[in-house]
Amino acid sequence: MARVDEILSLLKKLNFSKTEAAVYVDLLKNSSLNGYQIAKNLNISRSSVYSALDNLYKKGVVFLLPGDSQIYKAEDPSVLTNKMKDEFVEAADLLEIKLQQLKTTDSEERYLNIEGYNNVVAKVKELLLIAKKEVYINTDFDLQIFSKEFIELQKRSVRIIIFSFSKVNGENLPVEIYKHDDYNCFGKQTRIMLVVDCKKTLVADKGPNREEFLGTFTENALLTAVVSEHIHNDIYLLKLKKIYKKNLINKDIKLNTMFENR
Repeated sequence: MARVDEILSLLKKLNFSKTEAAVYVDLLKNSSLNGYQIAKNLNISRSSVYSALDNLYKKGVVFLLPGDSQIYKAEDPSVLTNKMKDEFVEAADLLEIKLQQLKTTDSEERYLNIEGYNNVVAKVKELLLIAKKEVYINTDFDLQIFSKEFIELQKRSVRIIIFSFSKVNGENLPVEIYKHDDYNCFGKQTRIMLVVDCKKTLVADKGPNREEFLGTFTENALLTAVVSEHIHNDIYLLKLKKIYKKNLINKDIKLNTMFENR
């Protein structure tokens, strides 16, 4: 037979007060009782017992027998525990939905700054591992740094698309690479742009007058779309250059802006 103190402890973990747990157990042991009898058995005040009975009755843990004698009976343990399980699962499912709504609302407005090369790499690895469908990357980083993450994504059939101006090493990596093979950029590791499932984005770089890496991570829909478009357009231009054997962005196409002339 289970020890009473162990049962009382378990009931308290399920949101029973100390008195409510004791009253329910006493009713189970004695079939049916009134408040006076329970108070006498437990050696506690009748007011405490009646307060506990009222709470238990409202929660469906005990019920009154027909008549005017205020005789209480405990709900069958199997019925009670199954009911509590169902209520917990329903509440947990609803809570998850509400918390996700809060998270989405909050994250849309936030930009998280990241400082330092190691921190940028760690965040990129973290984001890669939560990808479900597609990853877009523009970088001159050594891709082998992320080999473990790329292989894990391959197992989950996640598509990985990479663009680079540099001659990056994608040997034995399950990725699609589009690159210019510019040896002047090789081995420099100056920037990375990442988009995960068109929902999350990270951009980071090391400026010409700044040795330390600085980056930003966000779930902002606009910035995520801008970075996605940027990576796609880089790949489109590279493919057009290969098809027509020349750079199609000539003086007739350019706008003569500060950006172009920097």
